[in-house]
Amino acid sequence: MQTKLALILATTAIALLLASCSTQVEKGSTSAPDSALNQNALERQINNLVRQARQAPARERPQILLQAAQLLLEQNQNDWAYNLIQTIDPALIGDYTFITYTDVYSKAAINSGHFIGARKALSDPRLEAVWHLQTAAQQQRTLERRAEIESLLGDYRQSLTARLQLGQYLADDSSQQFNNEAIWQDLMSLPTEELDALRQSEQPELRGWSELAYISRNNAANLNEQLRSVERWQNNWPQHPASIDMPSDLQLLRSLISQQPKQIALLLPRQGRLAAAASAVLDGFLAAYYNLGKDEPHPVIRQYDSSSTDINTLLDRAVGDGAELIIGPLAKENVDILASRAQLPVPVLALNYQDSQADKPASQQPLAAPNMNGAALFTPELYQFGLAPEDEAKQVAHLAHLMGHKRAMIIAPDISWAERSVATFIEQWKSYGGEIILDSRYIGAGDFSDVIKTAMRINNSEERHKQLRTIIYTNMEFEPRRRKDIDVIFLIATPKDARQIKPTLAFHYAGNIPVFATSQIYTGETDPKGDRDLNGIRFSTLPWLFDQGAEARDIDTYADAPQAYNRLHALGADAFHLYPRLPQLKRLPQTRLNGATGVLSMKSNKQISRQPVWAEFREGIAQQLSTQALTPAATE
Repeated sequence: MQTKLALILATTAIALLLASCSTQVEKGSTSAPDSALNQNALERQINNLVRQARQAPARERPQILLQAAQLLLEQNQNDWAYNLIQTIDPALIGDYTFITYTDVYSKAAINSGHFIGARKALSDPRLEAVWHLQTAAQQQRTLERRAEIESLLGDYRQSLTARLQLGQYLADDSSQQFNNEAIWQDLMSLPTEELDALRQSEQPELRGWSELAYISRNNAANLNEQLRSVERWQNNWPQHPASIDMPSDLQLLRSLISQQPKQIALLLPRQGRLAAAASAVLDGFLAAYYNLGKDEPHPVIRQYDSSSTDINTLLDRAVGDGAELIIGPLAKENVDILASRAQLPVPVLALNYQDSQADKPASQQPLAAPNMNGAALFTPELYQFGLAPEDEAKQVAHLAHLMGHKRAMIIAPDISWAERSVATFIEQWKSYGGEIILDSRYIGAGDFSDVIKTAMRINNSEERHKQLRTIIYTNMEFEPRRRKDIDVIFLIATPKDARQIKPTLAFHYAGNIPVFATSQIYTGETDPKGDRDLNGIRFSTLPWLFDQGAEARDIDTYADAPQAYNRLHALGADAFHLYPRLPQLKRLPQTRLNGATGVLSMKSNKQISRQPVWAEFREGIAQQLSTQALTPAATE
């Protein structure tokens, strides 16, 4: 009885969708004669298949719909193909048709941005049961898509598993090289503790990969020691795929070491509004400098005050004094000035960003092999690195989207520094198809309750109760209700403000809405009693606050700076570790450097992209989250 009912419902759904399909295909583009002919031919084909599907018996209809969906995918009609294939019930089709269904469905889902749907299809237990019925090409394609989707969703461990299995299917060298580079990037995206655990794997190949990644990351702050550790690894694993064809970023180590700048100029302000921030950056930079190791070569560091001299004049003076690389300036207006120069005499690592159009992050750029042709690695370029609030806003939007949220409310202070984060979040959120239900701004502590009460429409609920009580002339038990069209909150707040905002949300019946915040919510200071009201809030933040290495301990010892300067200390430390690797990140945009401020990579416009880590307040204590904790469920 249930099967019959399912067939009836499926048939009805298909009829309705196909009716809309036949209308849609008649709206083809006619921008050019040739494309118009091709579009008309496609429309005729789809219309014919639509008519066949309407008239065909139920058992034949899936094959016809799959054929139509494949044609649509060939023409990049991805959303349409995805919607069309939704009408097929996989439980009602045979094994061979199911294989084709999964192939077409996963491609349509990935192309149209339905990543969780793609994962669900590719991880269906039935697919494993019919694995032996697939051709080798189908199996390879399935593994490639599994790896791709798991990496997109941030589950690098599962992506790694698929990549290792995929390697057994690849015959040509170029495909093997591409897959090995992807394996390396998955490994370098895992937290250090997960890498350490993988070193105990029973799979020799995985154990070798993990060992290489672990020692490479642990020595990333010292190029010479990293090279020595890699060479020791090669001696121990001479037949490993990574030993035969070393990951591209490691292939550049010798050249990076031999061409490192021997004198560096720091262009930082000592007076004015940015003097305190510059001092904190300098503390972080020098902490990294003195932790390099006494036996390692140290560059000469010269400091220049950028607060009272024209930045172009100061840069030229530093170069005249022998500087082979510049770090700074810190002020955005000075970065803009350097960006407008027709030519730079040496490479410059600015500690801020100019206002420019967004560029593709490294994760969206193709894997590349090192190009060792040409002259010096350290060529004059303007590189830009800073703590841009846009990075965190994008990460919040990305994670909230992956978690399946669609309708967001924004709670942010009504001040200028929060505007860029809000604008970036809105742009990114809408690009995912999300909806901004409400953009609420607060001024201060006394403003929280009124802002949230109004946003949640508690006033409307109370007014309806008052009107109803007037009509029926009696007292009634009453509990106000909040609006139900918000499923996630994007919060920008300092710890002081957040400690009042979160309880206020609970008071106004919104305590169960997930809250994602930026790093401003946590300075690194542990306060279990004060932060217990923040329990459940997830926020993007800096690894520096959780991994107290030698550099952070040194700063705590000699620098009398408030916790709020932690971010700038981390920026300075990363600037020191980043400068020798600028050519590496430039030539290999897929390369990731695990820094104190996050995972660093370079966009094609020479801006450093920063991917923060995620943490959550639990029992009043901020705890860093693993990649597994951030992986959304396999449902959509």
